[in-house]
Amino acid sequence: MTKIIAENFLKLIIVSPIIIFTLKNKKLETLKVLSAFVIFFLINQISINLPFISSELQISNWNSNWNWVGKIYTIIGSILFLIFYRKYPLKDYFLTFKQENKFFKKGVLIIISLLIFKTTLMFFAPTKLLNWETLFYQFSMPGIDEEIAYRGIMLGLLTKILKCKNLILNSSVWITAILFGFAHGLSLSKEFSIIFNIQPFLITMFHGLIWGWITIRSGSILLALISHNLGNGMGNIIRMR
Repeated sequence: MTKIIAENFLKLIIVSPIIIFTLKNKKLETLKVLSAFVIFFLINQISINLPFISSELQISNWNSNWNWVGKIYTIIGSILFLIFYRKYPLKDYFLTFKQENKFFKKGVLIIISLLIFKTTLMFFAPTKLLNWETLFYQFSMPGIDEEIAYRGIMLGLLTKILKCKNLILNSSVWITAILFGFAHGLSLSKEFSIIFNIQPFLITMFHGLIWGWITIRSGSILLALISHNLGNGMGNIIRMR
């Protein structure tokens, strides 16, 4: 548990200069929202690791290659956060099916283009054996828990307290994308030395930026969620050819 907390405080420390530099103000209310963001981020990261912290929290003896239980814990954690921290309506966290009509067609074209780009790259990736559990997992879980957390709650909280010069330089989008990249590429060893894998970091940060911009423009995580799961699922289907 100590390693997990230290690992994720490190991620927050790295992005903290961006947060401090782009804060709208330093009023108490702003700092309270920032504290809520930090608490939620830590809850989310601890939740995904709960099955690895204690075997009793695994709640299943099913021999699986994927962290289904951890994903379920993060979804439950997000729901509980929304229940107890009722400062903003769900639409302020982009947790709505309603789309901005002017952007919807562009958003669909963007996710189709991203899907074509990602699946094309998978033709050059190493092949692997067909695994139905992997396909079911990739077509479902990552987009649900990660989009609710990163492009939903985290992005929603940061947009309330950070300055936004324009969409490209939106610090809320960049911070959530960087943290999303760190979740896949930055960790600490048992000896607390830093392990940084740049390729998964850059790939997931890039996707985080695209999904963040789509979410801001569309007003909903729906397109990002669909793009996330389709990209993961189709990429695995191609590699299992």
